[in-house]
Amino acid sequence: MDFQGKIAIVTGGAQGIGRATALALAREGAAVVIADRDEAATTALVSGINAWGGRALAVIADVSDEADAARIANETVLTFGGIDLLVNNAGIQQPGTIESTTVQLWQEIIAVNLTGVFLVSRFVMPELRRRGGGAIVNVASVYGLRAEAGWAAYSASKGGVIALTRAMALDGAADGIRVNCVCPGMIDTSLLRANAALLNAQRPDEALRSFARRVPLGRLGTPEEVASVILCLLSPTAGYLTGAVITADGGWEARL
Repeated sequence: MDFQGKIAIVTGGAQGIGRATALALAREGAAVVIADRDEAATTALVSGINAWGGRALAVIADVSDEADAARIANETVLTFGGIDLLVNNAGIQQPGTIESTTVQLWQEIIAVNLTGVFLVSRFVMPELRRRGGGAIVNVASVYGLRAEAGWAAYSASKGGVIALTRAMALDGAADGIRVNCVCPGMIDTSLLRANAALLNAQRPDEALRSFARRVPLGRLGTPEEVASVILCLLSPTAGYLTGAVITADGGWEARL
């Protein structure tokens, strides 16, 4: 896929699925803005992309903060002249039932995973309209489609992302703005490994193996495999897709 001349923002772009997506876009010729709270990881990734001839900008920001969300869009336009593509990938994950989840944790998960998508999109969509259209991919989760015990706030936040995607698709259609959603399953990221440790502190590798055993393909996915789906949804190949919810889960959701 060729993204020459395109300007893309990837939130949560310093690691995991976001990092794989940012690298893939840069390799395909896009100028990439990586927005993330992790300053060290973000600046290192941007330096690496620029060193091999790509074009990248680091914006250290918290997507749940309205001023930071506005700054992501503004710095992108100031540096590269516009915005064509947005990947709302920033997210946090922590297990908890309704009873064990504190109000503080609930608000934090909703703020980053759902409000963050709303805020960044709110400032980016006018810029896409000025360019004559564009594409947005929101990263949700299979847990937003099918609930699992012990993930109340996370499931609620990702279900909200799916619903918001559909609303955004309708709002943007007349202006040529396509909005789709990808729902990853068990993907081998630092986030998944951290949660494996939370669920089984003594044997986190066994927790990871138990995740993999539940996937029909028999293994965890890779960030690069999800990134390839995201790039397809951003590209003209998916020109007739908007409001779609695509799973990238090795068949996990199909078995339920």
